[in-house]
Amino acid sequence: MLSQMWGPRFPVDVKCIALEYSKRFADPIFKVTEADINAFEGALYPLPKKGGWAILYNPSITSAGRINYTLAHELGHYFAHRAATPAGFQCGERDVLGSAGKASLRQQEREADEFASYLLMPLDDFRQQIGTQRMSLDLLRHLADRYSVSLTAAALKWIESTDLCAAVVVATNGYVSWCRPSTAARKARVYFEFGMELPPASIAALGENAHRDGGTNLAGGIWNAMPVREIAIFADRYEMTISLLVFDHAPSVDGWDEEISEDAFDRLTRGIL
Repeated sequence: MLSQMWGPRFPVDVKCIALEYSKRFADPIFKVTEADINAFEGALYPLPKKGGWAILYNPSITSAGRINYTLAHELGHYFAHRAATPAGFQCGERDVLGSAGKASLRQQEREADEFASYLLMPLDDFRQQIGTQRMSLDLLRHLADRYSVSLTAAALKWIESTDLCAAVVVATNGYVSWCRPSTAARKARVYFEFGMELPPASIAALGENAHRDGGTNLAGGIWNAMPVREIAIFADRYEMTISLLVFDHAPSVDGWDEEISEDAFDRLTRGIL
């Protein structure tokens, strides 16, 4: 619908959509602005006197892409959850691009993430941008720039859309914080647990001097038993690394590669996503 109305529209102006589209409701969004909200990335706050809402983001966020995704995430809460949670939402980094907490809250955070992902990076345009290209850091930067999102958000969208056995692994100070596998990787039982130390021979552990924009081919036995191409991103400010892993894996023909159910996968990765 947005494509038909606006034509080429990237990056999406989330603030405009929030302020203008919400006017059709009795409790619209009155402002989208920065606010000192301590450790939170973004928030959806009720404005009882006005009978509406405010979307806030932390002024300490310096990345325009992270701000844009955070605003879209909070807009997702507005559309999907404001009636069920009238007190609003305060979302930290683990809530935006991967949730924590009670099961009901995790579900709401996943839904807000899904809304943000499809609003900012609709699959038809996303797939057109990738075409037949092999994933690389240059391609990831192009996607992040086109949609005004972070490299992490662009990588996660690719993980969602790819048929390849792949995973995004985010680590802080050399230890895994969370992991998001593709559908094929889930079927192959690929996951990396919270708190796991980065493999010493991984590009993320070796440092920036070891990385290549097109990725580095690693032998089996480093990340897991399968050979893998690792594309590593280094964020010194957050002492964080992001590894985009593309495994050399073909589905088995004996039926062993069976996708883990959503409930089982949630149990396996609780504390990771």
